[in-house]
Amino acid sequence: MAVSLALNGRPGVSDELRAAALSLAEELGYRPNYAARALRTERTSMMGIINRNLHNPAFLNVIEGFDDECAAHGYQVMIGSSRLDLAHELALIEAFAARELEGLAIAPLETEAARKTWRRKSERPIAILNAFAARNDPNVLSVRSDAVTAVRLAVEHLRELGHRRIALLTGTVKERSDSDRDSEFIAAMGRDSLTPHMIACGWDAAHARAAISAALAAPRAQRPTAIIANSDHLAHAAYLAAQDNGLVVPHDLSVIGHDDVETSQILGPPLTTFRTDRYAIGRLSARLLIDIAEGREPDDRHIEVPVELIVRGSTGPARRD
Repeated sequence: MAVSLALNGRPGVSDELRAAALSLAEELGYRPNYAARALRTERTSMMGIINRNLHNPAFLNVIEGFDDECAAHGYQVMIGSSRLDLAHELALIEAFAARELEGLAIAPLETEAARKTWRRKSERPIAILNAFAARNDPNVLSVRSDAVTAVRLAVEHLRELGHRRIALLTGTVKERSDSDRDSEFIAAMGRDSLTPHMIACGWDAAHARAAISAALAAPRAQRPTAIIANSDHLAHAAYLAAQDNGLVVPHDLSVIGHDDVETSQILGPPLTTFRTDRYAIGRLSARLLIDIAEGREPDDRHIEVPVELIVRGSTGPARRD
């Protein structure tokens, strides 16, 4: 039993015994047969994580946190990317469920479609990442940055700078996973009797650039003077869209991102954005899935990671029409 605990990375053995067992296993060329173990225990000791788009560097930190937490508890990880394709995402979910994973973490393109697809194939828990998650399903968990607070603080910051025509980047009709974020934007604009402007662009940077560019091509008195993005990845696209229309950030257009990825500090100008612990989002989602898999009830099934507004050079006073 002690050797089993040592080889599987489980607690309950001393560091000395663990090192001795691993050293002897290496000397003997021992490799565990995970398929046989799964048949015997009816447990695979595997977790899955699916992200929307691995071109967005923010997701890499989430995966790292997820993998580190799983490894610390003796779980292996399967990683997939939806590639911003809903059909591919649903096929991945079915494939992961067929592997009898202990649980799945997913940043979905369409939350309900992902949840229902997993539920049809598996009774194991699912953790929704960085998206709105219905709380009436006892097998659904969620971890996300506090997107509602971020939207409220972004609108307040821009209003203090005199902006009245503020746009929010949001998912397309088929890819709407942030309904509470959208609702908070509408409410925040309504508190100042302002008309909310929604730019549906999904999560692909090229599509976002085209959609933002079209909005900025409107007459000066109608076009947005500020844009709030749901990621730094798409905020970068707003810079390019401004350039497409001969506009300068922040003189003609203020931009706010979300994630504070490393490259955002070296943009010209540096990006105003929300800093959040992306590594913690991955780690906490793994911990929730592991708790459920091992029969423990988490203290909280739905976790929000705090955000902090980092003001840099991409936001400035609104120009007078």
